[in-house]
Amino acid sequence: MSSISVKLNKVTLIYGILVSIIFCYILFNNIGDRHLYVFLIGIGLGISLYHASFGFTGGWRKFIEKRDSQFLRSQLIMLALAVIVFTIFINSKSFIYDAKMIGAVAPIGISVIIGSFIFGFAMQIGGGCGSGTLFTAGSGNLKMIVTLVFFIFGSLIGSYHFDFWTQFPSLGSISLLNSYTKIQTILLQLGLISILYLFISKLDFAKKINHFDITNLKTHSNLIRGEWPLIWGVVLLVFFNFLMLQAAGHPWSVTFAFGLWGAKIASAMGFNVETWSYWQLSYPSIALENSVLADPTTVSNIGIILGALIASSLSGGISRISNINKKLILAGVIGGFLMGYGARLAFGCNIGALFSGIASGSLHGWVWFLFAFLGSIIGVKFRKFFY
Repeated sequence: MSSISVKLNKVTLIYGILVSIIFCYILFNNIGDRHLYVFLIGIGLGISLYHASFGFTGGWRKFIEKRDSQFLRSQLIMLALAVIVFTIFINSKSFIYDAKMIGAVAPIGISVIIGSFIFGFAMQIGGGCGSGTLFTAGSGNLKMIVTLVFFIFGSLIGSYHFDFWTQFPSLGSISLLNSYTKIQTILLQLGLISILYLFISKLDFAKKINHFDITNLKTHSNLIRGEWPLIWGVVLLVFFNFLMLQAAGHPWSVTFAFGLWGAKIASAMGFNVETWSYWQLSYPSIALENSVLADPTTVSNIGIILGALIASSLSGGISRISNINKKLILAGVIGGFLMGYGARLAFGCNIGALFSGIASGSLHGWVWFLFAFLGSIIGVKFRKFFY
């Protein structure tokens, strides 16, 4: 359990700002200006995620348990906006550097079905998704720090077993943009999103749950202290993901970095990680060989953590540890490990696979959405043993 400060926390605020400045200096002078932009985008994402409390885990759980669709509807609106923006710009030249931007497209196979189901189940146990784990850990939540540590470990083990899972049947990567025009792709995806929106709204109304307008700004909220309305989170996350596409050359992702961090640690401990089939793939092998800060996902993740730290310090919401609940710690261990393992099998989490995948026109994103939600339904039932 934790107690929450109601006053601005100057120490953590100064720490967060100083560390951010140091990272900016290192990235600009040693890595490159593109990575600096990615880091700053990460800070913006961390601030937005924290203030809008924009996590997938709690929103899905509220719909599963109470038929409260407010958060789930906001996520669908976010997907709709992202589909329009990303479909227009993917496969075109970036405004920031002279190269073509690519979408987050991944194979559809047995590993994705199993991995996304495991992830959906585990995020309800762990209490956070990929992005949720980062911003809540950044705000000082001890249990989520534990979750993050085991998320990294699970990602590493998932990369070790990667060769086994890729032997199962797969349809390969399927992108709507390879089969349809941009307009057709937008209309197809918006049609599906609209059907889902109407369906979950009907379920919500059928249960006579009090509906909240996602544009509503609570009277006690302000820019610094929050809570921001969900619509702000929707617009800002699409905006920053679009900037990530421009700066990194690919959409926002989270979990690749966790596996990389684990591989770097394992390699330093003497394990021959470079012989594993996953780390012999083109990009993973390059990332493993280079500095960890050369990986854009790592840089954006660090930015998210620091952005959440700064936002929580300013708002007086930084967590302070007063007692450790062993059940919550166990939930963090189990949930974190399984999320890391599931994300590796499924080629991403709620960000890289769901948000960025659907925005990119990848059918893999829709498969991930379906089976992760089914996993969450089961996870919600098991959650009672830990909370």
